[in-house]
Amino acid sequence: MQGVFENFLLQGENSVMDNSGLAFEAAEILTRKDGIRAVTRTIGDVKITDVRITSAAAARVGKRAGRYITLEGEPSAAGMTALFCRALMQVIPPRGRLFAAGLGNPDITQDSLGAATVRAITARNGRRYSLSAIETDVAVKTGLDTARLIKAAARELNADCVIAVDALACHDPRYIGKTVQISDAGIIPGGGTAEAREELSRGRLGMPIAAVGVPTVTALSSLTGKLEDKAFLVTTGDVDAVVKMWAEVIGGGIGSLAK
Repeated sequence: MQGVFENFLLQGENSVMDNSGLAFEAAEILTRKDGIRAVTRTIGDVKITDVRITSAAAARVGKRAGRYITLEGEPSAAGMTALFCRALMQVIPPRGRLFAAGLGNPDITQDSLGAATVRAITARNGRRYSLSAIETDVAVKTGLDTARLIKAAARELNADCVIAVDALACHDPRYIGKTVQISDAGIIPGGGTAEAREELSRGRLGMPIAAVGVPTVTALSSLTGKLEDKAFLVTTGDVDAVVKMWAEVIGGGIGSLAK
């Protein structure tokens, strides 16, 4: 789960970035500063925010340089799957072999988005794309570094692009289950654990990567305002339904590419 177990020690302006896997939460604070650009529009009931972060601004924002497209709305919103697919196509090659990887722990509901998404995907060959998929589980259970596993499988499949799906954390609890983020900036599987992991990025893989995530938790301190609560995570009572619906949206969007 990218960002979910990250430390929440820094306060002030940087606290939002450190506590969140969503780039547009940082952009809400920093759009007037050099190196960050955010464009927002609304289609139907879905608000779309396109954030671009330069290398010069990346350290200040606490995010990797790249493009982050966020769709804000209910997963059941009319056209959400089609809008997701359209956004995804902006960060992947125009054609080729796609390799989808479902990250996270399938045994923990709020961390099971990746696995649920892959289970909603059917491998196939289409006119523009062919599609393969793998459910990676977590390194603590498999004994395999997730990034190395994906890199090896992608190379064996001669993939042209990796699509990595994982759960995120957010700062504002109103975004839990209400947004999906697509990025070309990469991801670190298990990035919030104490042990350093190899990142999944274009530089490491030698091919484009699209990181897809939905926030499923927030820090308790986001609700209470108490620093001592930063290590505790909270989610919604319907997180199981939320994960299932977003898995259908993301899996449906990815699967529709290979038709």
